[in-house]
Amino acid sequence: MGLTRRLSLLCVGAALLAAGGIARELGQRRAIEDYNLALREARYADAAAHPGEAGREAAAHAALFAGRHQEARLIYGRLERSAERARRVAALYNGGNTYLEQATALDLVAESDRAVPLLELAKRSYREALAIDPAHWDARYNLERALRLLPDAYDKQVIEVEGRRDPVRTVIGSEPEAPWP
Repeated sequence: MGLTRRLSLLCVGAALLAAGGIARELGQRRAIEDYNLALREARYADAAAHPGEAGREAAAHAALFAGRHQEARLIYGRLERSAERARRVAALYNGGNTYLEQATALDLVAESDRAVPLLELAKRSYREALAIDPAHWDARYNLERALRLLPDAYDKQVIEVEGRRDPVRTVIGSEPEAPWP
């Protein structure tokens, strides 16, 4: 086989490899464009098909908007361990939003046994997001909303309940002499 023929085959092989690489790059670019379009149009279920953490984040949004809060929280919980700082903050913030949304849908007085834990979990999520990114204003705002619904009891008066043998203490939000609501 002549040198010219070998060089020609080598050039054809290199061209085929380059064409394959270009096709793969174009396919990835198209997938990213489809993902971004689905997010812009709030079609999170479609965006969930994207591979990796971006697809899982879209799946969590899809579950949240479908009212499947527990499923969304499980996915956000996995994303909280992401290597990407911004994705961890977003997962904590969005996880807090699931708790806050569920709590605000309840009657805070009649269903306090369900609402209080949800609000506490929301506050924890927002505080963790702010610990990573103190400038996350949406987390600050939602933490303030949760605190208005359920203030922290750190500065409340602690009283001993008469007749109790164990060291359980009761925190009351108003003056001890005030009538019960």
